[in-house]
Amino acid sequence: MSKLALLVGNGELAKASEQGVRAQYRDEFVIWSMTGNSSNPADNINVGDPTTLIDRLRAEKIEVLCAVGAVELSPELRTNVGKYLVEHYAGKLDVSDMGLETAYRTIAKDARVDIKGIHDLVPELLAGPGQIGGPETDVSTNVLGNMVQLARTVARTDLGQSVVFHGLRPIAAEDVLGTDSLIERAKIIAEKLNIQSGELTLVKVAKPQQSGLGDMPTIGPETVINCAAAGVGSIVVEGQKCLIADRKRFVELANELNVSAFGWG
Repeated sequence: MSKLALLVGNGELAKASEQGVRAQYRDEFVIWSMTGNSSNPADNINVGDPTTLIDRLRAEKIEVLCAVGAVELSPELRTNVGKYLVEHYAGKLDVSDMGLETAYRTIAKDARVDIKGIHDLVPELLAGPGQIGGPETDVSTNVLGNMVQLARTVARTDLGQSVVFHGLRPIAAEDVLGTDSLIERAKIIAEKLNIQSGELTLVKVAKPQQSGLGDMPTIGPETVINCAAAGVGSIVVEGQKCLIADRKRFVELANELNVSAFGWG
């Protein structure tokens, strides 16, 4: 028996992950909210307090830990998590997303739990390679590969995981406001540059330094809706490193709204 603690944040992926774990995980599990949204106070967990988190994991005899979904830590809580490495392991204070991932891996080690990515628990959430939905992509494999490589270069900055292209030209990159904000900006840029609707491509990749155990890039039904509204005609993701929340609805919308979705790799 491997008792699982699934820590959920906000968004489509959190909901899909919770549903998947409830349907598929055969051992004992608990589901805790990282955003304080659970109606049962006992099911809320403060991930910005490492010591309390470790104590809770040990007390509940958790053996497997998985965190999924959006959660926004205040600067104070980011610093609090980062300080754990400094105080316990003489590490360097790093409050970036990658720094926090390193800190949480250390916290899990100290709590004597194994970290799993949600794709390990619910494999069908992985996008997978090839055409996912919408019209068949007419972009060559070489061009898709070049787009992915350029997006990876941007992702190394740790600001975001997505870039919008017009052809091979990147016109906008994700920042701390996320993918939805990027798509909105891309629409404004396209209007100023007289780019026709459908000519833009959203490329979403994993940050090269990501382990795959934390903040994996995710697309879902809202992504398709926002892309269609902004004139983005294609979505390209790394097939083995990106997730799809509510794949059935995602594919339905991609077909309905004529947005091509493709898994590269």
